[in-house]
Amino acid sequence: MATENVQTAIPNTQDPEHPLTLVTFHNSIKLTSTNYLSWKTQIESILIGYDLYNFIDGSHPSPSQTITANNTTSYNPAYQTWLRHDKLLFGELVSTIPTNLVPLITQTTTSHDAWRTLANTYARPSRGHIKQLKENLKNITKGPQSITDYIQAIKIKADELASLGKPLDHEDLIEKVLEGLDDTYQSVIDAVNSRDTPITFDELHEKLIHKELSLRHISPSLTLPASTHISNTRSNS
Repeated sequence: MATENVQTAIPNTQDPEHPLTLVTFHNSIKLTSTNYLSWKTQIESILIGYDLYNFIDGSHPSPSQTITANNTTSYNPAYQTWLRHDKLLFGELVSTIPTNLVPLITQTTTSHDAWRTLANTYARPSRGHIKQLKENLKNITKGPQSITDYIQAIKIKADELASLGKPLDHEDLIEKVLEGLDDTYQSVIDAVNSRDTPITFDELHEKLIHKELSLRHISPSLTLPASTHISNTRSNS
């Protein structure tokens, strides 16, 4: 049985009215050099759900370490609460990063700094990075993989381009899917090209799934990988 993410309240002796919140990420996606968008989407969703996203987006900066009242300067308990919260979150971010990538953020001091450093490393819209993504997208063909795997591969690259401010036009995305198909899907290609209105990405995926299933039914001996979990692909769109 998979373990869910856990939110734990920790007593705060410096400011008892504001206990600390610890979120433990279980079974989280580990960041790699190629899955930043998926990793970012997961972490954002979890932290927004636990109302902690303001630590990493910079909207909840550190309060002053001291407070002054009646010409007397004293320690600010709100600062210690913020610091401990931020360090707990920083530690959980590190837990989603493989050991070889941790040095990227060892010089950062807050979870926001770490988040920004990773974004600058993996989501910077450099000309070379964008060119590489476009080339990778161009070279994707269905080949022996299933329709769902083929569609997923295209969608991942298209989403990465969108995250870098270079979204693919919908008609170009549909055309890319059709271009990578072999002749066994010619009937679907012809039907899409003859339409008066553009087909949606999900509708095209469904038509291709049905065609794949019919091909397997007609030629059981034909090696065609199964396309399952259609909803999983749609949930990433």
